[in-house]
Amino acid sequence: MFIAILFLILLVLVVLAFFEDDRIQEKSWIFLTLVAVLTLCAAFRPEGIDKDYFSYLGYYTNPDSGMAKLTEPSFKLICSIARFFGYPSLIFIIYAFLAVPLKVYSIVRLTPLWYMSILVWFSHLYIVQDLTQIRVAVASAIFLFSLPYVMEGNRWKFILCVLLAVFFHYSAILLLPICLLDNKPLAGWRLVLMYVLPLLFYCTSIISLELLYLIPIPFIQDKILVYEEMIKYSDMFTELNKFNIMALFRLFTYYVLLWKCNVISKVYPNIPILLKIFCYSICAYAGFSFLPVFAVRAQELIGAVDFVALPLLALAFRPNWLGRIAVIIYVVGVFVADMFMYEYLKF
Repeated sequence: MFIAILFLILLVLVVLAFFEDDRIQEKSWIFLTLVAVLTLCAAFRPEGIDKDYFSYLGYYTNPDSGMAKLTEPSFKLICSIARFFGYPSLIFIIYAFLAVPLKVYSIVRLTPLWYMSILVWFSHLYIVQDLTQIRVAVASAIFLFSLPYVMEGNRWKFILCVLLAVFFHYSAILLLPICLLDNKPLAGWRLVLMYVLPLLFYCTSIISLELLYLIPIPFIQDKILVYEEMIKYSDMFTELNKFNIMALFRLFTYYVLLWKCNVISKVYPNIPILLKIFCYSICAYAGFSFLPVFAVRAQELIGAVDFVALPLLALAFRPNWLGRIAVIIYVVGVFVADMFMYEYLKF
């Protein structure tokens, strides 16, 4: 039943995304209903439908276990609230009400293509994060909320938001280098660098495990050790194929947007900094491929920028319905793959 509801939401979003215009956006009841449904689905998902459900309950039940001790202060605080009320499921409710509305609000601030962006989010990261990796879900929501600060050049507000995101998931520390980016037009050596960097990271091993161990931050060292153990003793993420279909489509989309940057910038002036963050997410994924769990986590966190970037394909071509159809075909394919091939959720 729950999976059927998700497919129904996907269908509604596809229709809204394809026909999106000012008249549809002005119908606030559609928007608010959608936000409420997405929030409630994440908050009250069926028990054990996602891969991390029982792990979180295990952390709740055994707060002194090794893995529970490695969780962030925010998780420990939320678990304390749930214990006070004697209701473990309150963990999922709190995270859902923190992550989902903030992501939707941030999308509305960042792009004129609301429903297309929500569709891109729903097709993959809603399942992977908001229904599964709930701590990362809040961190990525804060990241999206902070993006306008980077676009405005307000680095200190962005850094404060990143520190708040780290409070919800330690991997958000990877967002800090973004504060060095700007929205200057892509031309000259900057444009050349944007074309070369992803290919450089895909074709060479610039980052190594030994280099990560030089980072003098205790919890990062602990996380790296945990990820190493997962690789040794788990069948999951034993090998990362960085040339998988989804990764290659992201790379292709990146280069198409880079090629059409000047066209898109006439309608969406913030495209340069979005592409720089997009580039960073690709480089992080390829660069950390020797540590698969870390690479996937980096891509999924920084890749929250996809919600805004991918729909811009609709602005890159005329007629723009061609771009919309391309995005819709891709996201529907990703959604189906997540359900049937990768089995993120249990039927």
